[in-house]
This record gives sequence, structure tokens and C-alpha cells, in this order.
Amino acid sequence: MSSTALIILPLFILFWFFCIASAVFNKFKNEKAKVFWIIGLIFVPFLSFFYIFLKKDLLED
Repeated sequence: MSSTALIILPLFILFWFFCIASAVFNKFKNEKAKVFWIIGLIFVPFLSFFYIFLKKDLLED
């Protein structure tokens, strides 16, 4: 495995865990959306990139 992959993979895993924790512990405007995002983030880790950009619209102020 290349050294670049050894750097990027752990960073992506940390980013993924951060997104899951954010979805679990923050209050959403719609509880059904919260369930969707938690399940989606667990089974499709690349959704974390979309979650980060949509987060401000999904969460309560």
C-alpha cells in the first residue's frame, strides 16, 4: 500500500466517525431525516461528504 493511502485512509475514517457522531448527538429539524442520515452514513460512508455540506440545513439552530 502506498504511503499516500496510509495517510488518506485514516483521515477519511476519522472524518466518517465525526459525521456519524454529529448526526447522532445533534438535534435535527426532522427526526426522520436524522434516522435516514445515521443509517446512510453507517452503510454508505461516502455520504459523509454530502452530510458535511448539507449539515447546516438539516440541524436546528
